[in-house]
Amino acid sequence: MAKGHLKTVIGGVLASALLSISGIFGVAPVMAEGEHPIYLWVSPTSQNLGNMEPGNSYEGEFIVQNSGTEEFTYKVYSAPYYVTDENYNPSYNVENNYTHISEWFNFEKTTGHLKPNENEKIKFSVKVPADAPGGGQNAAIMVETEDSADGVSTVQATVRIGSIVYSNVNGETRKCGEIVEKNIPSLLLNPPISASALVKNCGNVDLDVKYVMSVFPLFSDEEIYTTAEDPKVLTTLPETRRYTKIEWDNAPQIGFYKVVLEVTYNDKTETIEKIILICPLWVIVLVIIFIGAAVFWLVSRNRERKAKKTMEG
Repeated sequence: MAKGHLKTVIGGVLASALLSISGIFGVAPVMAEGEHPIYLWVSPTSQNLGNMEPGNSYEGEFIVQNSGTEEFTYKVYSAPYYVTDENYNPSYNVENNYTHISEWFNFEKTTGHLKPNENEKIKFSVKVPADAPGGGQNAAIMVETEDSADGVSTVQATVRIGSIVYSNVNGETRKCGEIVEKNIPSLLLNPPISASALVKNCGNVDLDVKYVMSVFPLFSDEEIYTTAEDPKVLTTLPETRRYTKIEWDNAPQIGFYKVVLEVTYNDKTETIEKIILICPLWVIVLVIIFIGAAVFWLVSRNRERKAKKTMEG
């Protein structure tokens, strides 16, 4: 049985809005006046089939749920899963060496009908070809409905959501990662305190990266905030770059702090450390005014002294 994975992806088509509840994702179309939206949900949002041997078959399952008030008919199919940029916007039509798995699926059923508050469990299998190349293979199980909300409306909306399947085919694989950029802003006008990194996967297998940010007072090693107990762990797909930012929203409004970001991948940890200042704009303005006033007073006093000496001479 496939295991759940801490990664989530969802696609929406034709005026779809995104909703999330308890790790399950669904979308509802924007409907015309008088219509009722369709709420289609899929769980889990992602699963990992792990390492697969060429020539073997692997199984998994997912649940389709109707959380709305209108019944609908749906269809199931597999699609490639990749990303379009470093912000990891998903794409379901990119075909490359890492999306072949989308052609290896066999579903227990490919269509279904759900009444309100009904759900259905669907099993699937993945048959890995004997000549499958080694490396990461990722796809999306897509569930889609084109039912209009009242069955007679002239407005037809497509609702589509995806459950991502991650896997790795054993064979000639290489693990390679690189931190292209890492940054901690030195001056902040207001919270949050943040740290970011841009990680490149130069290998042909998925790269799991762990991010931990810790904040310390300027003259102390006793942390006042850390994500060590709940680190952010994200997967960077083969031959992609992924940008990630960690933020502490409830940081103090003013002060000097030491911020440390640890990025771990392939049993290797890289660290960036920086002293930062959080200072509201109004404080900066007051300091500038104070300095300006002090300089003006000193210059004026110096002129007065010179003028007095000139008169006495």
